[in-house]
Amino acid sequence: MRNINPLTTIISNVGDNTLSIINLISLREVRKIFLKKSFGPHHIVGDFCNKYLYISNSYNSTVSKYDLILDMIIDTVYVGSSPCHLVLNKKSGLLYVANEDSNSISVVDAKKMALQAQIPVGEMPHDLKLSIDGSRLYICNFKTNTLSIINTLTNEREKNVYVNPNPYHMDLSRDGKRLYIVNTNFSSLRKGSITILNTKDLKIEDKIDIGKTPMDIVGGPNEDYFFITDMELDAVLILDIRNKKIIDNVKVGKMPLTIKADKQKKYLISSNIGDNTVSIIDMKRCYLVKNIKVGKEPTGILCI
Repeated sequence: MRNINPLTTIISNVGDNTLSIINLISLREVRKIFLKKSFGPHHIVGDFCNKYLYISNSYNSTVSKYDLILDMIIDTVYVGSSPCHLVLNKKSGLLYVANEDSNSISVVDAKKMALQAQIPVGEMPHDLKLSIDGSRLYICNFKTNTLSIINTLTNEREKNVYVNPNPYHMDLSRDGKRLYIVNTNFSSLRKGSITILNTKDLKIEDKIDIGKTPMDIVGGPNEDYFFITDMELDAVLILDIRNKKIIDNVKVGKMPLTIKADKQKKYLISSNIGDNTVSIIDMKRCYLVKNIKVGKEPTGILCI
C-alpha cells in the first residue's frame, strides 16, 4: 500500500484513467496510479479491512477491483451502461452501482466480482447512499426528478419519491434521519436548491433555494452548516441550515464538482474538473489552504 495511509485521499481522474494519491500532511500529490486505457474511473470506494479499492469505470461499463497489497487490478466485472457512483454494503458484501445510461442499479458480489442482479430505477441514476443499518439504498434519478428506494434484503425497488427537479448528489445525516439532496440547475434563469427529505416517512421537509449550479453537499462536524460546491460560481457555499441561508463562500478551483470531508474533520476536499485540481479547505476557519494539481477531470474522492 505504497503512499496510502490514514492521512491519504484518493482522487479518481475520469479523463486520463488515473488515480491521484494526495497526502494531507504535505498537501501534494505523492503518487499517480495508471489504470487501463478507456476506463474512465468515475468513483471509488474502499474495503480497507481486505485492502481493496472498487472503481466504477464509466467509459467501458465495468467495475474493477484493485488490490492495494499487490498494487494492481485483480478483477473486473461488466455492469450497466455508464456506471458512476457505487457503494459497498459491508454487512452483505454486495456492491451497488448506479448506471446512468441504462437506468439501473447493478448488484455485484464484491468477493467473487460476480453480477447478482440488475434493478430498474428512474432515468439517469447518479448518486446513491445506504441507510445507516444498510437495509435501504437511496438513489437520485436526475432526469425523472425522483429518489428510488431499494430494499437491500430483497434487492427489489420499494418505491420512487418525487424530490424536486434535477437531483444529483446527496448527503445522509449522521443519524440517518434526513437526506440533503442537491437539485442542480443548468439554466441561468433559475437557481439550484437543496431538498431535505425525512427518511422515515419519505416526505419533503423543506426546500432551500441556493447558488447558481450546486453540485454536491457535505455536512460540517455538527451538521449546523453544510458545504456545497457550485460549478458556476467556482466556489464552495456555506449554508446555515437552521436559518436556511448562505452565510459565506470559499473560492476554489474551476468548476468544482464533488466535495468530501476528511476523517479527522480538518479539511474539506473539492474536485475541480475545470482546471484539473483539488482544493483543500480548512473546515473550521473556512479558507482555501491550497489547490493541488491532479489528473484530468477529477471526479471521485475517497478519504481514508
